[in-house]
Amino acid sequence: MTIGDVKVTIRKGDQALDMARMSIEKASAKLADASALALATLHDSERGEAQQSREALREAADEVDLVLRRIVAAKNHAAAYLTAIG
Repeated sequence: MTIGDVKVTIRKGDQALDMARMSIEKASAKLADASALALATLHDSERGEAQQSREALREAADEVDLVLRRIVAAKNHAAAYLTAIG
C-alpha cells in the first residue's frame, strides 16, 4: 500500500466518521425528546422503577456524549496522522 493509498483510506474513514456523527446526533435529539416525555411522566414518582428509568436515561445520554467525543478524537488523530505523513 502506498502513502497515497493510506491517505485515501484515512479520508474515507474521516467521511464515515462524519456520517456516524450525524447519525448519532439525530439519535441524540430523539433520545432527548423521549427523555423529556419520560421524565415529565415520572416526575412525581418515587417508585424504584421510576428511579431506574431516570438513571437509564441519564446513562444513555452519557453514552451518546462519549461516542461523540470519541468521534472527534478519532478525526483529530486522523488529521494529525495525515499531517505527519505529508
